[in-house]
Amino acid sequence: MDCIKIENLKKKFSNFEVFKNINLKIEENAIIGISGKNGSGKTTLLKLISGLLIPDNGKIFIYEKDVVKERHIIKNYIGLSLNTDSGFYPQLTILENLKFLCLLYKRNFEEFKVYIDNLELHNFLNTKFLFCSSGTKTKLWLLSSIIKNIKILLIDELTRSIDFDTKHKVYNFIKNLNQKYKVTIIFVSHSIEEINTLADKWLHIENGQIFFRL
Repeated sequence: MDCIKIENLKKKFSNFEVFKNINLKIEENAIIGISGKNGSGKTTLLKLISGLLIPDNGKIFIYEKDVVKERHIIKNYIGLSLNTDSGFYPQLTILENLKFLCLLYKRNFEEFKVYIDNLELHNFLNTKFLFCSSGTKTKLWLLSSIIKNIKILLIDELTRSIDFDTKHKVYNFIKNLNQKYKVTIIFVSHSIEEINTLADKWLHIENGQIFFRL
């Protein structure tokens, strides 16, 4: 079953045409890696799928629901991790930030603890977000994006600026999320090795087009 369907998608910023009549289908429960040069449209694609950006032309469907017309429903299906500090309170600890997000999205924090353990964040729960390392923030971004019971997880720059050990903890977390909880995962990466290690399929963006690579 296709969980994402893109039809005749066009998107332009000023005079730069990011996407030129894109058609794409992504199967449910897949792990998709996305590559491309800086400015090719990788992050833009994630924002279009999530509904943060609106296509100039064409349509995007999530489980057959129109992303633009039914965004109030779509937003509950999708977790979006853009590796940005916005959405977190720097003077609050990791624990306080996560509890606030659970309260905001009506998620039982006790049920959410399993994810904290999977990412081995329990030793950092009392650390203020302001003082978190890049690796710890990456884990926190992932956790914040799945606080809702999502079906699709979109990740920008999956393992940017993190060490080898943390990187493989993130890989294991992603695989477990996909295999155990049946979450479809789409991630942007500049590492071909990372895409080959983690992804079922590889999408490459170039000159306004999207290509499947083997």
